[in-house]
Amino acid sequence: MRRVGPRSWMSHAYSVAEFVLPFLIIAGLWELLVRAGAVTSPSFPAPSTILVKLWTLATGRGVLWKHLSESLYRLAVGYALSAGAGLLLGTLLAMQRTLREMFAPILSLLISVPTIAWVPVFLIILGLGDRTVIMAVFLGGFFAITYNTIRGIEMVDENHVRAARIMGASGPRLFAAVLLPGSLVSILTGLRLGIGYAWRALVGGEMLSAMISWGIGKMIYQARFWNDVVAMFVGLMIIGVSGLALDRGLLRWLERATIEKWGMLTEG
Repeated sequence: MRRVGPRSWMSHAYSVAEFVLPFLIIAGLWELLVRAGAVTSPSFPAPSTILVKLWTLATGRGVLWKHLSESLYRLAVGYALSAGAGLLLGTLLAMQRTLREMFAPILSLLISVPTIAWVPVFLIILGLGDRTVIMAVFLGGFFAITYNTIRGIEMVDENHVRAARIMGASGPRLFAAVLLPGSLVSILTGLRLGIGYAWRALVGGEMLSAMISWGIGKMIYQARFWNDVVAMFVGLMIIGVSGLALDRGLLRWLERATIEKWGMLTEG
């Protein structure tokens, strides 16, 4: 078993402190302004009030966990579909110049349309349930992943591709041996952007889908009817923390295990 020395622990603790400190400073200033009466609007509750509400929702009847689990389920299904389809289509368009020239204008047109604008269309076509939200998540991540996959493969050194072809590599073998490693930096960037866009699309879809009973977006939308601003801030905090955890916990780990380990990117 690998032992972690005191310096490694100190370095890790310093990194954590460096990351958390700005949030603590902002929360502390916010708390002081509210307690001092400089901010008196009920629309800006103190961080301590938000944390109390968070604790109540998390430990009461498990309402918060039900909302969060439903949202994560929809996110997992929609994002997995968008990652698979985006990588496949991006690779196909990058390797087939004729197809890329045909579909590039369509891709450029659709990528500029906000995902939330598609939700009313999905509501009519797919109904008011989970399928609409999952489709919104899919579309939210799909374009970023597809675009970055295309760009990553296009930027692979042509000399490496020619050398691989001379050695007999083609099709899937060429992709696995040359194109994938060479484009992985761009692909991972697309995956990180895609999960952020997908998370935002998820929340918007949950807010607009009438048949959805659970979900963080639905929790925020329902809190509006009761004028429960504190619950809204809890929802916003959960969205931010969950998105950060998914990015740092999943995709950052994948980045370290691949492009950083292979020396393609310096550790940040």
